[in-house]
Amino acid sequence: MDASAQRQWIVLLAVVCLLVGWNYWLDRFFFSTPFAVYGSGFGDFEIYRVAAASWLSHGNPYMDSPGFIYPPTSLPFFALYAMLPFHLAGQVWWITYFVFFVAVSISLCLTLKNGNRRLLFGTILTLFFFTSYPLLALFQLGQADLLAEALAVFALVLERSRHKFESAAILSFSVLLKGPAVLLLAYFVLFRKDFSYLLRFLVSALAIVGVSMLVVPMSDYWYYLTRVLPTFSIINNANSNQSVGGLMSAAKFGPVTSIISFGGYVVFALFSYWAGARRLPFNLENFSADAMFLMNVLIMLLFDPRATIYPYVWVILPLPLFLSAILVERVRSVFLAVLGFGAFLLNSTLVPSSLNYQVLPLEVIGNMISCSSLVLLYVHPSVAYWKKPGIEEERLR
Repeated sequence: MDASAQRQWIVLLAVVCLLVGWNYWLDRFFFSTPFAVYGSGFGDFEIYRVAAASWLSHGNPYMDSPGFIYPPTSLPFFALYAMLPFHLAGQVWWITYFVFFVAVSISLCLTLKNGNRRLLFGTILTLFFFTSYPLLALFQLGQADLLAEALAVFALVLERSRHKFESAAILSFSVLLKGPAVLLLAYFVLFRKDFSYLLRFLVSALAIVGVSMLVVPMSDYWYYLTRVLPTFSIINNANSNQSVGGLMSAAKFGPVTSIISFGGYVVFALFSYWAGARRLPFNLENFSADAMFLMNVLIMLLFDPRATIYPYVWVILPLPLFLSAILVERVRSVFLAVLGFGAFLLNSTLVPSSLNYQVLPLEVIGNMISCSSLVLLYVHPSVAYWKKPGIEEERLR
């Protein structure tokens, strides 16, 4: 794509985003959310503030704020917002994770060498960001998943820039802010065959915990380990559950959910190790890694008993990264259509109103479609890749 075509593309994208922003963001985000209509509380963000305020006053944050299930290491971070007036804290909170998300998005884009791919990545990311229903749910609740995702993806950027210790430190911070990110070690360690990364991660995590213990009482850690952490395997029975556990609970198979979730993670860990040695018939830089990082995020969500709608903001960066890679390759149209359908479901839902979570399991269906497509890409690449004789085969050598 030449410079003139790129400018036309950017203008078209700007027009589309302006229309989406006018009809969706202004109405759904800024005129109908707790950020605009300040009530007596503000969803999950208020839970963080209450827990941090309890810690600041030497109380038990987990007893004083029962919905708080985050590691004790997150308390000093959330305390920064607890020290501000509620209305100001809410504004600073969303500005924090949006600004960091944008910065990480730009840094990830800069790691791409192909100019056309950069344009595709920016286009898909922008459209996903402006149309994501999970993002709307997160914005209304004030959840921390967008910040946790940005940290995890920044760890990916640093790892690809050969700053492995810094990458492991950022990933450990993401985990100690919100635990599920620990499952991304399947990508960083098993797929990459980099067991030194695990050592760096553990050293960084222990250092962060050690520093936090200077201000966070040991009793809070003990309460978290004995009372809170064991509840993570309990399925979230909310109608908004978008995981395998949610489907099994609806089918009255809830008691075996923990076993299936653990089994799913083990199988994926083995698959990651195997896939790390596979060479896909694509020459684009990091293509196989992009696919595996996306699959790791999807599996993390698929088998998480607590995954509802808003954690699916985790796909907003990995999905455009992978799609921008595959769209500059010669792949079969049917395969692209299946991937596109899965991406559509991962980013949407059907509800009567923005705050009504009586939903269809669209995200989990899209997750299964996307994961199956990625598995096929590794097991049987010809399902996706359209071979061209002669020059194309020579290029692949």
